[in-house]
Amino acid sequence: MLNEAFELHKEAKLHTFSFSMTPKLWQNFSVSQDIMDSLQWKEVKFLNDEGTAFSDEFDQIPNNQGGIYIFIIKSKVLPGISEYLAYIGRAQVTPNHSLKSRCKRYFREYLNEKERPKITALLNFFKEHLYLKYATVPDNETIVRLEAELINSILPPFNDAIPNKVVRQAVNAFV
Repeated sequence: MLNEAFELHKEAKLHTFSFSMTPKLWQNFSVSQDIMDSLQWKEVKFLNDEGTAFSDEFDQIPNNQGGIYIFIIKSKVLPGISEYLAYIGRAQVTPNHSLKSRCKRYFREYLNEKERPKITALLNFFKEHLYLKYATVPDNETIVRLEAELINSILPPFNDAIPNKVVRQAVNAFV
């Protein structure tokens, strides 16, 4: 019984990630309500139940448009209530780049564990619970701005780069 409790504690610790809930950051979100209202979010399951390939739904992601995508971790304990925003990304519109091709890259990065450790952890720990929400956005300028604003307002735990972070000069604490 003690060993089982210890193993459960280890498992829980391994799956603990910090989520920031900062209303002051939310107030800084400056994308117009018209743009936000125009987004039509769609959702697909990212991987199959075994986590070995893309889900059948993945093919619904457009291969000729750019936009914003969000990885969501969903628990089936409280469907529609226990969802966690894990990562925000963008796919700009170029001849060789689309929402689908950008999202496919995450699976390759997952297979190459050294490339992006946080993405590897996200897929390793939550693969059967990972969903992708995406919205197409018609122009690259809006895509870049929207992604930066969303990341800066929400601070998702699996995003490494915070686009507009403020770095303060170091101060000597022992003066």
